[in-house]
Order: sequence, then C-alpha cells, then structure tokens
Amino acid sequence: MEDQAEALFGPPPVRETIGETVYRRLREAVLAGRVPMGARINELELARAWRVSRTPIRDALRRLSAEGLLQAEPGRGMVVPVLQRADLEELYSLLEVLEGLAARRAAERAGAGFLAQVNTLIKRYGAALKQDALAEVIAADEALHEAVAEMAQHRRLAEAIRLHRLRARVFQMKAFRLRGRAGKTFREMAKLVAALRSRDPGRAETAMREHLASLGADIAAAYDELAALPPEGRERMLY
Repeated sequence: MEDQAEALFGPPPVRETIGETVYRRLREAVLAGRVPMGARINELELARAWRVSRTPIRDALRRLSAEGLLQAEPGRGMVVPVLQRADLEELYSLLEVLEGLAARRAAERAGAGFLAQVNTLIKRYGAALKQDALAEVIAADEALHEAVAEMAQHRRLAEAIRLHRLRARVFQMKAFRLRGRAGKTFREMAKLVAALRSRDPGRAETAMREHLASLGADIAAAYDELAALPPEGRERMLY
C-alpha cells in the first residue's frame, strides 16, 4: 500500500532545513517590502533573534544577493537595493523586450492545455478585480506572466525574466494600488490572451510589450508616490 502511494504521489515530503527556512523568510520579507529599500540586514542580530548560527544567515544573504534582492555595500554589509526611477525605467525596458519575445514564442508553441490555463487565469483576474481582491489580482497577474515565460520553452529567457521581475516586484505590487492600474492591466492582459488563443505571434508580442511599456510608464510617473507607500497595502484598489 505504501509503495502504491509513493508511486502515485512521489516520495515523502522532505522537512525544510534551517537554511531553507531562513532563506525563505528573508526572501518573503524583502519581496513584500517589509524590509525597506536601503535597509541593512544585520547578520548577527538576526542570528540572535532566530537563535540560529550565522552560517545559514550568511548563506541566505549570498543567495539573495545572487538574485539581485540584496547588494553588498562597503562598510554596511548586505542592504536592500534602492531602486531609483531610472533603475525601474531600465528594468521595464528590458522586460518589454524579454517578455515580448516570450509571448511570441508562447503563441508559436501554444497547445490546448496552455490556452485553457491562460483563459482560466484571465477569468480569475477579472473575478478578483470585481471583488476588489488585491492579493488575488496580483497572484493571477503573476501566474499569467509565469505561464507565458514557461510556454516560451527557453530556459535562459525564463531565468532572465524571473530575475528582472523579482527586482521590480515591490514597485509592481504597489502599482496595483494606483488609480485605474489594476483595470488597465486586466484589459492589456486580456488582449494578450486573445492573441495567444489566436496563435498570433506578432500580436502576442505587441500586446505584451504594450502592457509592460504602459506599466513601466505609470510606475515612473508615480515613482514618488509608490516609494512612499507602505508595504502590502490592504486598502481598496482605486478604479
């Protein structure tokens, strides 16, 4: 019976190590914006607070640095990078090219399963938008981008997209709280899904690039407002 269960569901889950827990918690705090830009991660204080050795803390900081979520600063150690308006403009111009290519490739390779997936996700986004469910809107949007990147079937392209999206994530999450942005993203992503369903590579690339250009422009225009917003806002989306 146990052999049958393992054949169906895979090997037993492995208990998360201290190192993985430290990495996951630090990463979640940075991505959610709970650790503000420019803040230093004090390795010694964190080790004392969590009652762990400095080794897993140090390893987690290295991994986060490799992802671009932390950076070494002389005399201060590891800090959360401060993203200026120009940094975000560069990130979104890169994403426009990278994700545009991914959308083109996804349209060329789209199968029935993928098309059903993106159709479900855009409906999920729309339903969350109607319910004013900010967390669900963000989750559906992220899932759509991930699905397209995966369907592109280009490992290095997917890695580059993931890396640059991670670096812009705090501002992107806050952008959904700008007036009209969540609805605008829904309309732009609906155009992308329609192009994918038509298996039209040119339209798909154009739709993705237009979406990211629009989002990047809104973030740049509202940079001061977004930088001042507290993390993980629970207020209603503004239409």
